[in-house]
Amino acid sequence: MIPIRDRATNYGAVGATAHFDFSRFPPKGFEVVQRRARIGHGRPRFDAAVAALRTWKVQRLSGIEVEVVGTEEGTVYRPVGFADGEATRAASIEPQQDFGPDGEPFLQPGDSVDQRVRFAGLTIHAPMRVIAVEEEASSHGVILGTLDGHPEAGEERFTIELADDETVFLHFRAIVRNARWWSKLGAPIARAQRAKYHDRYMDVLRSIDVR
Repeated sequence: MIPIRDRATNYGAVGATAHFDFSRFPPKGFEVVQRRARIGHGRPRFDAAVAALRTWKVQRLSGIEVEVVGTEEGTVYRPVGFADGEATRAASIEPQQDFGPDGEPFLQPGDSVDQRVRFAGLTIHAPMRVIAVEEEASSHGVILGTLDGHPEAGEERFTIELADDETVFLHFRAIVRNARWWSKLGAPIARAQRAKYHDRYMDVLRSIDVR
């Protein structure tokens, strides 16, 4: 079996959820998911939500087991940077520098993860890769893409936003289709399971401790 770090994404439209009108022109055969929820108020809530997003706490506290596989031990992969369609920064391997308030390393572009979901007595492996991290003064986003071996194919984009009135929102968008024969056969169940975890993500971010 190919190690998770070496697996390719199992969908072609990498980065599609970052496009402003992705819901109008989704890849053929993919379902579009869009959710938005108020998760609190103020900069401390925003910072706590960002830390939870960047340290996989959103998934772990939602009941998903997570095993992180970095690009290399103690290092992170910085992808090629672009501005106005032109490359502005070469790809590089750099020391891990970003950590959460409790000392946990922040996820970085290029990191891979084996997510394990337990359902009906079975353990389902759902490997994913961090496609991009989007950092702005009042918003913070993470894009995750599915890898070979995932029962689904597609991409998730989590964005934490601090509005002008300091209300904090989670914007969640995804494109998804069932990729394995058994997930296609049980499509209604798979859709219900996805919706359950999407709800949990928002509940976790509403209840996360603010320090």
